[in-house]
Amino acid sequence: MKEIMNDMTDLDAQLRNALRREAPPAGFTDRVLGRVAAGEVIRLKPDPTTVERHTIAKKQTIAKKQTIAKKQTIAKRQTIAKRQTWDPPSGGFVGRTSLVRWAAAAALVAAVAGGIQYRAIQKERREGEAAKARVVLALHIAGSKLQLVQTKISRMHEQPEKNSNQ
Repeated sequence: MKEIMNDMTDLDAQLRNALRREAPPAGFTDRVLGRVAAGEVIRLKPDPTTVERHTIAKKQTIAKKQTIAKKQTIAKRQTIAKRQTWDPPSGGFVGRTSLVRWAAAAALVAAVAGGIQYRAIQKERREGEAAKARVVLALHIAGSKLQLVQTKISRMHEQPEKNSNQ
């Protein structure tokens, strides 16, 4: 981390050095005022011929790219046409790639359907286990209540015997 901070401070120092204010060289003001007085034009925009050359070069590059793209498209179409076979029952051409696509789509549908079925089975299993847990809890509660009642009844039967002995 310290290395990063040192690099950042070095970068800051370099930027400050590069962008610090410096005094103009001797005679700079006189040279600029002399050019202005002489009517010298300082072009801030590029020369129009340079702009035209760049525009033409750019158009040529775009045209070359379009030509290459057209050739590639034609080559792809020709390759696809070679791969296609005549299938009279379907009434036309069927490419091998379309069969692969159908097979992939069928596999995908089967996988999705299997996943949905698996999740449904898991959900049903979880619900069954939760219901089982609730039944077991209810049986425990009922058993404890019955045991409590049985204890009370047995105490009631024992008390009259104690009362009669006295």
